[in-house]
Amino acid sequence: RNEMHMAQCLAGMAFSNALLGISHSMAHKIGGVFHVAHGLANAILLPHVIDFNKKSCGDRYATIARTLKLAGNTDDELINSLTDMIKDLNKTLNIPLSFSENGMTKEEFDANLDFIAENALKDACTGSNPRPINLEEMKKVLTCSFTGEKVNF
Repeated sequence: RNEMHMAQCLAGMAFSNALLGISHSMAHKIGGVFHVAHGLANAILLPHVIDFNKKSCGDRYATIARTLKLAGNTDDELINSLTDMIKDLNKTLNIPLSFSENGMTKEEFDANLDFIAENALKDACTGSNPRPINLEEMKKVLTCSFTGEKVNF
């Protein structure tokens, strides 16, 4: 328990210095409104955030996919393999692939979308995201994470 305590403390200090991008920005706000655990929110958001960010740092995601020996000949194919792998891992761990699948209703989501998007945009982690994001884009990424649809913009 002591080693786990030390590990989480060191990880927390690293996160505080590195910031973490929009996955964490959105997860902070989703957790506050819907009481979804932070790790669960990040697991659901991650494939959508990768799809959004790939326009700015697709080469990095492709490198990760190659390192993991995932299938693909182009950066886009490799990135798709990476997001598919994350979704498969989520399924293996019984993590839903969308917030609707996690039990959030469309009415709840729609009623809180503006608040979550506006506040996620103001979150400190947003500034370190590799691709700048505006309010409408934030809403689209959030909506895709609710429905499970792929981010394509």
